[in-house]
Amino acid sequence: MPMAARVLVFTLMLTPAAAQPPSPYQELAAELGVKIAAALPAGEPAALSFVTIDGADETDVRQLQTEMTRTLAARGVRVTENAAGASIVRIRVSCSDNLRERACVADIQTGASRQAVAATRPLDPRAERPAMVSLDVQPIFSQRAPILDAVVSGDRLVILDPRSLTRYQRGETGWQRVDAQTIPAARIWPRDMRGRLRIDGGRIDVFLPGTVCRAGEGARLACADERQPWPIGIDNTGVEANRNYFYTPEGVAFFAAAPLGGDANARWLVAGQTGALLLLDENRRSVATIASGDDVAGLNAPCVGPVVLVASSGRGDRPDTLRLFHVVRRQLVPAAAPVELPGRITALWAAPGASVATAVARDVGTERYDALQIRLGCDR
Repeated sequence: MPMAARVLVFTLMLTPAAAQPPSPYQELAAELGVKIAAALPAGEPAALSFVTIDGADETDVRQLQTEMTRTLAARGVRVTENAAGASIVRIRVSCSDNLRERACVADIQTGASRQAVAATRPLDPRAERPAMVSLDVQPIFSQRAPILDAVVSGDRLVILDPRSLTRYQRGETGWQRVDAQTIPAARIWPRDMRGRLRIDGGRIDVFLPGTVCRAGEGARLACADERQPWPIGIDNTGVEANRNYFYTPEGVAFFAAAPLGGDANARWLVAGQTGALLLLDENRRSVATIASGDDVAGLNAPCVGPVVLVASSGRGDRPDTLRLFHVVRRQLVPAAAPVELPGRITALWAAPGASVATAVARDVGTERYDALQIRLGCDR
């Protein structure tokens, strides 16, 4: 007798797989599809969703969908997008690996009963394990005045706030102030003021909205009303006197930018004015919106190459967080566990090609600003 028709409903859109490298879970998906088909009640509709797939991007998920669809269709399972009905069997698939094996597990729920089926493959012990990256957050300085930027250079520290540029020397009891120079208040600064430091030997350049200040070795700080490009790793027109965001030469408004690696299929990741993360091509044209975030910075990890640091504001009483990602084929792929910060993020900077970022967090309870160094730790 012919096999009874059975229905499988995907909650993710099915699209043909692109010509990309196969997912490491593709063989497991085929095997798991056979086991799912055998476990499905005859004639019962089912809804399938991918819950967690470690290290997968959108292309990998599509490959797994395609492989599982092919396997199910070969066994008489008809794929449909109609997931209505209370009696639908719910199937949730997750794929991950540990030190010994790679596994895909399907949790099948029929009414009040549940069962699990799995497909596993042992890992090749000779294969090199990918480097594990961690975010290390170290406080470097704290003060009541808002910190716009902080730069550590050997045993020297330079702190920029809206009113002054202060230099410190490391001593036995911590940072000892060497001198402080007042920034002329020739204008009213924007509410969420931003500032950036560039230090080259004994030369210091200070970038503020509509203002640039400069000081040479041993010289006093001289400021002028200028709108100059800021050193943020992407061509920009600087920050207007009453604004806190940038424009590209083509007119794209953005809050921060991070350069990307060659496998990103884009050139920059920028934080837009509305909280969206945008991908720009080599001509600085927007090619995709991929996630949300309030600030970004690009870092170069010695063990994994270019990565991006994304800052996100917490909702309600939740703290702000820092997350580290690879950008692969226009998708964010997590590269480290997220880190919660002790306050609200007010600044995030990294020099082009740097492996260390500077963040500033405002502690609402104590009304203090903490300058933090964000370092990447690598372990295999």
